[in-house]
Amino acid sequence: MMRRAGFLPMTMVFCLAAVQARADRVVVYAIDPVQTRITFNWTYLGMTSPTASFSNASGNIYGNLDRPEESWAEVSIPVTSLKTFMPIIDRQLLESGDFFKPREYPEMRFRSNGIMHVDNDDKTFSLTGTLTVNGITRPVILSAKAIGSGSGSNPFAGNGQSAGLSATATFRRSEFGMTRMLGVVGDVMKVQLRVFAAEKAHTDRPVRSDTGELVQQ
Repeated sequence: MMRRAGFLPMTMVFCLAAVQARADRVVVYAIDPVQTRITFNWTYLGMTSPTASFSNASGNIYGNLDRPEESWAEVSIPVTSLKTFMPIIDRQLLESGDFFKPREYPEMRFRSNGIMHVDNDDKTFSLTGTLTVNGITRPVILSAKAIGSGSGSNPFAGNGQSAGLSATATFRRSEFGMTRMLGVVGDVMKVQLRVFAAEKAHTDRPVRSDTGELVQQ
C-alpha cells in the first residue's frame, strides 16, 4: 500500500499511536538529517527577527500498513545545532541558562499522537503530538502538507520509497521555562519544517509504539 501514488501514504505514517504491540506489517522510514530543515523566528521589540535554524534532526516514521490509524512518528533535534547566524545570540540562547539548557537537556523531542483535519485534495492535515524542550513536555499541533506522493523510489536511499512533508507550528517559549526578557523578546515562536524520510525497513513483526522497538518473537 505504501507504494501506491497519492496522499494516502503520508496520512498513514502520521496517525494515532497504539500502546500495545500488534502483529501488523510495518514500514519504518528514517528521517534524513541532511535534507530535513527546521527554521524558526520570533519578534524583537515588535519586529520579526532573522530566521534561525536547527539541523541534524533524526528519528523514524512507523507506517502501519494494516492499521494506518496506528502509525506514528518521533523526531529528536540536538539543541546545540541551533544557529541564528549571530554568534552573540547563539551564546545567549545556549550558554546563559536562561533559554535552552543543552548540558541538562541536549535534545528536543517531538512525538506524534494523532491526526485530524485531513484534506485529501490539498494533501493537508493537522498533526498532533507532544514537544519536549528543557525537560518540559507540552502538546503541539503542526499544520502539515504532504510533499511528493510518497510512492517514488529514492536513488539516494538505495531506491527505496520516500516520504516528505512541510509543516508550521507556533508555541510559547515561556511554556518551556524560557521567560527571560519577555516583553522585549517575543514569547511566540513560529516554526517551519521540511521533513524528508527514506524507507529503512519493512517488517511483519510488531512494533511497540511506546518504545519504538521491534517485539521479539
